[in-house]
Amino acid sequence: MGFNTALSGIKASADFLSTTGNNIANSDTTGFKKSRVEFGDLYNTNVIGAGSSNTIGSGVSVNNIAQEFSAGNISYTDNNLDLAVDGTGFFVIDVGGTQAYTRAGDFKLNEEGNLVTNDGAYVQGYNAVNGIIGGSLEDLVVPTERIAPEASTELTIETNLDSRLDDVPPYIAATFEPGDPETYTFTQTENVTDSGGNTHAVTYYYAKSESPNTYQVYATVDGELEDDNGVPWLNTDQFVTFDDEAGSVSGIAFEPIYVGAAEPQVGNIGTTAPIGPVSGTFANGDTLAGSNLAVAGIIDPDNFARKAFDPTDPATYTYGNTNTVYDALGEEHTIGYYFIKQGENNTWEMKVTVDGESTYFDAGTNQDEPFLAEDTVVQFDAQGNITGSYTNYPPYGVANPVQLSITGWDPTDASATLDIDLGESTQYALSSSDTFSQDGFSAGELQGVSFDEDGLLIASYTNQQTAVLGQIALANFDNVDGLTPAGDTSWVASSDSGAANIGRPNTGTFGSIQGGALEESNVDLTEELVALIEAQRNYQANSKTLETENTVTQTIINLR
Repeated sequence: MGFNTALSGIKASADFLSTTGNNIANSDTTGFKKSRVEFGDLYNTNVIGAGSSNTIGSGVSVNNIAQEFSAGNISYTDNNLDLAVDGTGFFVIDVGGTQAYTRAGDFKLNEEGNLVTNDGAYVQGYNAVNGIIGGSLEDLVVPTERIAPEASTELTIETNLDSRLDDVPPYIAATFEPGDPETYTFTQTENVTDSGGNTHAVTYYYAKSESPNTYQVYATVDGELEDDNGVPWLNTDQFVTFDDEAGSVSGIAFEPIYVGAAEPQVGNIGTTAPIGPVSGTFANGDTLAGSNLAVAGIIDPDNFARKAFDPTDPATYTYGNTNTVYDALGEEHTIGYYFIKQGENNTWEMKVTVDGESTYFDAGTNQDEPFLAEDTVVQFDAQGNITGSYTNYPPYGVANPVQLSITGWDPTDASATLDIDLGESTQYALSSSDTFSQDGFSAGELQGVSFDEDGLLIASYTNQQTAVLGQIALANFDNVDGLTPAGDTSWVASSDSGAANIGRPNTGTFGSIQGGALEESNVDLTEELVALIEAQRNYQANSKTLETENTVTQTIINLR
């Protein structure tokens, strides 16, 4: 009887030793779960009888080799295909048609683009089509083909235009003083003859007013604003509006297109009259009666006014920037957008260039057309908030609300348009700046893949685009301890574990995914080394029992 007891102890100790050794051997195995031996004592009730208090034990048996599914430490790696489950759940894999489950996430791509384990099992998940994740569990695939280009159709320019910036030339708010050059923009002088035949110098002063390209006119005679009676030589307000350098209205650069007794309003453009009359009395009694400056005699402000828009000359616009858009073939084009302050009424003219050009050849009209309609403006309210975009602006025309749109920019598609959204643009007293975005991109090659915490498989391409290719699946069980080890750090379901509950990471009770990381073995080496000593001690002690039983038996045999 003692021999059997000792043998059962030796066998149990050997199993203990083997289990501990297996734990130690797998202390660096990714996703490994340590095991422990669960012992049970044996009693032989056939000799003395059941229920007897004098029953002697018959040794020990190994009731179970149980695995402990506590989580191991998460170790971060440089491989985006390395995955770890942070929380509850197992990766689902297909091993030759059999569904198995693992916590080892050291996955690879095979030659067909499938996500696989080191032993070639297929990782299961939900593949996406055009970014829409499907609902069928299948082999997770990483498509390696390039993505097609997509033409830009809309761009957003959200800008702040510095309210402190000046029109060109700048508005003069100061009270006019002939002796103060800060109170006027430029001058011209004409000689006139009074009633006594004397010659006098009449000087006209042009001071930039609030309206675009418009100047208030003052006059002096021999340097004096008033005649001998204290009456101004030019006793009515006079204003002149010039065309721009491009001659947009008249066809002539800086042509006077309005001259009148008040600042021009919509509908006044094209109305002109001589500046004057300049009249009054001199100290000797001679008079100057009705001297006028003819429209043709008004000098051009070409040395002071803003030149015609030129994207290469920053002096011709107030603020500008460039960015990239893409045509239908994925070719890059440079979009330039420029803002020109027009007057003092919160109005900014907008210009657009494509690849440095302001116009394109329109086969329909057989002439060059601007990418953005002429006289397109952006307006703001008194608080600096954008009120809208328009074509035409006072005093040249009635402002009409428009949707900003660029035409003729795509050489592959003459009908393509590019809508502009100015968003929440502002006119604050801050340095001018803008944020730009657009919806097109060039063709791209697959550059890499990664997983986010929801298990989404995200591809990145050489054109800076990303796409969702699928989502990895997780499984859980009512009784994890009932799983059956299947080797290669995987398990299969059993009747004890129950059927797998399969779902998506970061939902319900499922844990999240840590990309570029692996779950280490949950083996504690210190604990296992102590267990190794215990197993050795138990083995030696049971061997001693066997040795003692042998000695006693020999003593009996040697009796004569």
